[in-house]
Amino acid sequence: MASPCLQKLPAVEHLFALTRFELPEIPCSLSFQRHPEYTSITKEANEWAFKCMRRDFSPEEKKCLVQWKVPMFTCLSTPHAPKANMLASAKFAWLTAFLDDPFDDNEVAGGALATSYLNTVLSLCYGTASLAEVPDILAYRACHDLMKDLRSLLKTELFRRTVSTVEGWARSILSDDLTQDYELYRRKNVFILPLIYAMGASFDDEDVESLDYIRAQNAMLDHMWMVNDVFSFPKEFYKKKFNNLPAVLLLTDPSVQTFQDAVNTTCRMIQDKEDEFIYYRDILATNASWNGKKDFLKFLDVLSCAIPANLVFHYASSRYHGMDNPLLGGGTFRGTWILDPKCTIIVSDPKSYFSLSSMAFTL
Repeated sequence: MASPCLQKLPAVEHLFALTRFELPEIPCSLSFQRHPEYTSITKEANEWAFKCMRRDFSPEEKKCLVQWKVPMFTCLSTPHAPKANMLASAKFAWLTAFLDDPFDDNEVAGGALATSYLNTVLSLCYGTASLAEVPDILAYRACHDLMKDLRSLLKTELFRRTVSTVEGWARSILSDDLTQDYELYRRKNVFILPLIYAMGASFDDEDVESLDYIRAQNAMLDHMWMVNDVFSFPKEFYKKKFNNLPAVLLLTDPSVQTFQDAVNTTCRMIQDKEDEFIYYRDILATNASWNGKKDFLKFLDVLSCAIPANLVFHYASSRYHGMDNPLLGGGTFRGTWILDPKCTIIVSDPKSYFSLSSMAFTL
């Protein structure tokens, strides 16, 4: 009997030789709710991000960053939150990119440099360091500026929970435990909850500490990082990084023999996570209705919108598909994904394009 390592050698060879794969349909039965001030929130959040970057952008560079559509997730998650909170959440979406990009670009890839970087971020979040005491880099400037806003906008307990979530993300990145389950690892470092808290969520601790809530939240987070792992695969492929679920399944799961098997399995898992979320959300909503917890019901609505908002963002952002890509116009797509280092190329019969009712609008 061959060892597991030998059994997977063809899979490794297949992965290195990959040139294309079929992107299946990723349907979603949940609907997002677009904030009425979507346009102004997006514009102001983008202007804040450009200011933090301290650069003179060419029109082409600015256009590229705008097409990332970073504030989109926030603006599609609730129509009810005050604009000040929504703007803070949209800024947090930008901060997520600023904090994460040094790792993507191998600027702080592990070791003492990464530890120092993340500890400085946490010091700025907790207010134990001033901007004058730290190096003058983009992530630190943006973090310091946003935390000032959040301290004034959020109740003390919600601000504490927000920063605690940032700390959990940082600790997960610093962890050198290579034996941990990949699903648990990704769940810890998906950076979504702070954006939701910044919208001004209101709930009792007991509401978000119940087992049903934890299961619903985990299903939501899993859905989000699994979607991200599918759409970010080409970008990571050309950086020779395989820290994403399709690659992990191909290299570790005996039942997965080809990359297409891995993609199909991932997309089925995404659907399972949506079903799991809905199951536990409905239990929570029923109990909240019986107990008159209107604020918690609103919070559950935001969580429900977060899943389709994250999905449509991954279809519509140039961060994953390249600038001026015709695919960015709205809706969703499926077909043969031709791997290219600069842009997403989808080859399919026009009849195979589809639009989910909640996603069919100009972004």
